[in-house]
Amino acid sequence: MKLFNLPYLAYSRIITILCPVEVFSLSVCSKKSREKIKQIRFHVDYAGISTKVNKYKAPVFQLQILTGGRHLSIPFETAPRPARCMGRRFPGAIDGVKHYFRCIEFLEGSILYSDIPHSGFKITNYMLDLVRASLSFLELDLNVINDLKGFITEPCMKSVSGIEIVSETVTSEKLSVFFNNIENPVKNIHIHSKVEGRVPTSLNIFQSDYLVFYESSWITREHLLGFNGKILCIINPTFNIELIIEFIRQWKNGNNTQFVALKMSEVPQEVMNIDRFIFEFDAKPWDPTKREKCYIYEKEITDKQNIVADLSDGFDFERDDGLLATIRIRPSGRFQFFVWHKRFTATK
Repeated sequence: MKLFNLPYLAYSRIITILCPVEVFSLSVCSKKSREKIKQIRFHVDYAGISTKVNKYKAPVFQLQILTGGRHLSIPFETAPRPARCMGRRFPGAIDGVKHYFRCIEFLEGSILYSDIPHSGFKITNYMLDLVRASLSFLELDLNVINDLKGFITEPCMKSVSGIEIVSETVTSEKLSVFFNNIENPVKNIHIHSKVEGRVPTSLNIFQSDYLVFYESSWITREHLLGFNGKILCIINPTFNIELIIEFIRQWKNGNNTQFVALKMSEVPQEVMNIDRFIFEFDAKPWDPTKREKCYIYEKEITDKQNIVADLSDGFDFERDDGLLATIRIRPSGRFQFFVWHKRFTATK
């Protein structure tokens, strides 16, 4: 191919501005094309699998490369009947198996189908290897995946750092099968679902760095007190004030040096009694000599920069090892409990 007769800087510049499906189709032209493309450094914006992106709710791999802007979607299914005459068709081999691909273009990106059923992971792994990227997030309805154990134990899942469970309702058995078969710890987990059945307190979601519950009716006292991660967020909690006090007291009387924050929104009015927390923990108003006004999240926890929380109207107390904590209650129904692992940022 004459493109690769150009110097590396020239052809690499051309290829990195292509949209992902063009990079893919170029790579299946020949073994030489594939190997040349694998030497190029792509800046991948995101790479993940979602069940929310089409009406059939089948898993779809999504990839976006920063320079191209457009994204590539690869459904884990053959093309539905209405799409079988759309777009363009081209052949290509993956792991020695010949596929006939169908590419359908849209304004925001491309959809790539294969004619071979159950080849979603094969094509996903090929594309990840091609652009030297790792799978980073999952957004899944567990009820549409037939083999949860087989799905989550695919080799590419080892790199996943963020998972959102978006099932409306899911059984505790499915939740346990899914998370108990994850090989590497997942930093960021969001559970949108109502869970039917009792979830073991030993389930590894309660050790994740960042855990968010959008439906909390199934969360028990044992789940809350057994949380051993860094940040716990709960939307519309069903807990009473006594359990929140017990949670904070457990931290105060313990030796957990990893915990960062408990954050809740849409909190019942009964919990919003700041005087009770002041009394229980002998908490004092903010003292600028003891900590800064704003809490700055660690980037390794949130994967984002410059996220701060203004805690100047919070109430502080210390535990015996010197760690300072702040309780802040907002009239809008937000409750925040932060632990200061660094009271002051470095001064210039």
